[in-house]
Amino acid sequence: MINRIVTWIKTPYYFNPSMKYKLKISLYHGLFIFLFLYIFKPFYLAEIDEILFEYTLGFGFVAFMGTFFILYIPSLIFKNYFREDNWTLGKNIILILVGVTLIAFLLWYFGEAYKEINHFNRIPFLEFLFYTLLVSIFPLTSFIFLNEREIRTKRELRANIIKLKNNDNLKRESLLETNKIEIFSENQKESIKFYLNDLVYITSQGNYASFFLMKEKGLKEKILRVTLTQINKSLQEYSNIIRCHKSYIINVKYINDISGNARGYLLKSDIIPLDIPVSRKFSKQALVHLIQ
Repeated sequence: MINRIVTWIKTPYYFNPSMKYKLKISLYHGLFIFLFLYIFKPFYLAEIDEILFEYTLGFGFVAFMGTFFILYIPSLIFKNYFREDNWTLGKNIILILVGVTLIAFLLWYFGEAYKEINHFNRIPFLEFLFYTLLVSIFPLTSFIFLNEREIRTKRELRANIIKLKNNDNLKRESLLETNKIEIFSENQKESIKFYLNDLVYITSQGNYASFFLMKEKGLKEKILRVTLTQINKSLQEYSNIIRCHKSYIINVKYINDISGNARGYLLKSDIIPLDIPVSRKFSKQALVHLIQ
């Protein structure tokens, strides 16, 4: 049971970095808070009809600002923590809990200022936090879930379309280039030689690059001190060699499938023991070309 929970928490999840998304979810949250409080008048709100509209509207505005702050500011400061490649369901849950706690504090402070002026009864912060959790968790989790499902569905559909369009090409795929390539290290003292047909993929390992070459007994790894940028310049004339991600260069000859999830697209191969991620810069058309 514990292992299942840990696995579930570590499940890759989609973190949307776009400003449009952050504004939209913040606006929806603030609007939900305002409408819920104004229409249903929970807690003590039924007793303050005279200023109900401006009071609940203020709550909605504070919720909007607090939500936008928690989505925008931390991702600017802690960029590595909020990297899309490392984002998980557990991190998303933590973000929601921290965000709701911050919003609760802002709303409580706003409410206390209003109460002091209008002589309302004061509510302890922990009780107010509980109320905020009840009201906020539903719209936030629902919106995030629906957004993630929509994006995942779209990418799965696009991946299936790409696979259908390229199915015949994948069966007939072959490389004409039999050039022997030599890649030099940064200090030009070492090098790796290989035939283009034998190159399967390259990945970065800090200041080093790992070349995975096809041999009779399977993949063989060779390591050279060189950046992927330098390698990519050396191989850019070969259309079948693509830098699909900041950490990967692939030979499209060996790619035979593509899948899509909420985080992005993944390239698959029968001989590569892992799924190769695709950079967000690749459009649907670029992906079609990628595996043709």
